[in-house]
Amino acid sequence: MRVKGIGINAHPDHINGDLRKLKESLQRFQEVGYGYVEIPVDAVDVVYGGRLNPARMEALKGLLKGFALKYTVHAPRVLDLRDVRVKGVQKELFRASVLFASEMGSDVFVYHYGRRTDNEEVEETLYRSMLEMADFAADHGVQICVENIEIDTMAHVVEFLERVGRENVGMTLDLGHAYLASRRFGFDFLESVRLARPFVRHIHVSDNFGRYDETRLLDYERYRLTPYPNRLLLGLGDLHLPPGWGEVPLDEALDLLEDYEGVFMLEYHFFRYEPHNREILERAKDYVRRHSV
Repeated sequence: MRVKGIGINAHPDHINGDLRKLKESLQRFQEVGYGYVEIPVDAVDVVYGGRLNPARMEALKGLLKGFALKYTVHAPRVLDLRDVRVKGVQKELFRASVLFASEMGSDVFVYHYGRRTDNEEVEETLYRSMLEMADFAADHGVQICVENIEIDTMAHVVEFLERVGRENVGMTLDLGHAYLASRRFGFDFLESVRLARPFVRHIHVSDNFGRYDETRLLDYERYRLTPYPNRLLLGLGDLHLPPGWGEVPLDEALDLLEDYEGVFMLEYHFFRYEPHNREILERAKDYVRRHSV
């Protein structure tokens, strides 16, 4: 790997549109020693009705000037190009999010693939919309990085990227999601990393125990509302643990990513692990050192 920096995610539920909380978070991230932060669009209230709000954007950029950090951008959780009910609004939101990434100086925009459906109209809508968004993102110097999540197979994500066939539409490889999905859908985790390898432009690194929670597929609202400590006690689901705190074979996976160039982005609940954050960053540096070329 050729890693240009180690990053940490800002969590939208922690920030919740409060720029004071964002400032406090960035201060702490910088103090610990992170060089990159992934900012979710739905953390900072910069998009209203599918449009970038100039006043809010300027306030955010003014805040960011106080930090020696670089940024990547994560799509809002509500963004879904399969949503044919409000297809126009979803595309407006996607464009606004790309503009946000451009304003932030980020060439990475992470978008969740979701789950392939059996509805041809829905899947065609996703495909054609992504082609439109790819053109728009290219005009603004932004790389769309489609992220695998734990509700579908890696093969489906790769097939979609092959069909899109655009240079600026690659993958965010989420290793924690891939491990969980491999346990649920019965595919080989390391083989899935090999399959994804040609498309990887960004990586998310976290840990879990590979214990799939079926409510994630059957009743997402119930899953979302399950108290995190309950899932932690049982080791269930997408726990977003610090690397090395679970059972994902990260070293074996990173061995396969020798050609990766980009940010080593950690996705864990930073403030939950406040006593350990410097140690967690040092462990991340060890991963990077072991797998750098």
